[in-house]
This record gives sequence, C-alpha cells and structure tokens, in this order.
Amino acid sequence: MVQAQEDHQLSKFMATALRHRLIVLDELGFIPFSSTGAQLIFQFCSTLYERVSMIVTTNLRFADWTQIFGDERLTAALLDRLTHKAHILEFTGESYRFRQRMEREGKKEFP
Repeated sequence: MVQAQEDHQLSKFMATALRHRLIVLDELGFIPFSSTGAQLIFQFCSTLYERVSMIVTTNLRFADWTQIFGDERLTAALLDRLTHKAHILEFTGESYRFRQRMEREGKKEFP
C-alpha cells in the first residue's frame, strides 16, 4: 500500500481489494507499522468495512495494538471497525506448529 500510494495508485489498489469477497490479514502486528503504514491499514480496513469479509490473525491482545499502530485514537477507530459484527475467536495453549514439531521428534509430552 505504501508503494501504491507513492505511485499514486492507491485508489486502484483499493478498487481491486473491493472486488474480493474475502481478504486475510495474517499476523497483523507482527512487525510494527510506520505512521504512514498504520494510516494506510486504517484506510484499507475502513474502505473494506461492511463491504468485504475480512479475517485478521494476530498474537496480540487488543490492548497491545496501540504499540503496533502508534496512535491510540487510530487504533481505537480501527478496532471499532474490525470488531463490529465480528466473530472473535481466541485460542490459547501451545502453538500448533510447535506441537507438530514435537510430535515429529517423537516427544510425547509438551512443556
């Protein structure tokens, strides 16, 4: 999106996104966003809001999102859009990938 904005192609990028039925944002917040990146993610989610289904995965609690987006008001507004009419699934326990690796290595007990 940053590149699309720099190339003056952001509206085209958004129009393409609106043609999809589902968009997945995987591992949101794994890497903190620049101020511009955070604003673009907000704009992206606002554009898709109630028009395109979204799945967002993250390891972060909602309370920690401000650290990733860097702005409390922007984060609150983003969460407001993402959680409105949402189904929130929270998984606890060890990582599925970690469990698979342990099983491959023949270890029956997990820490």
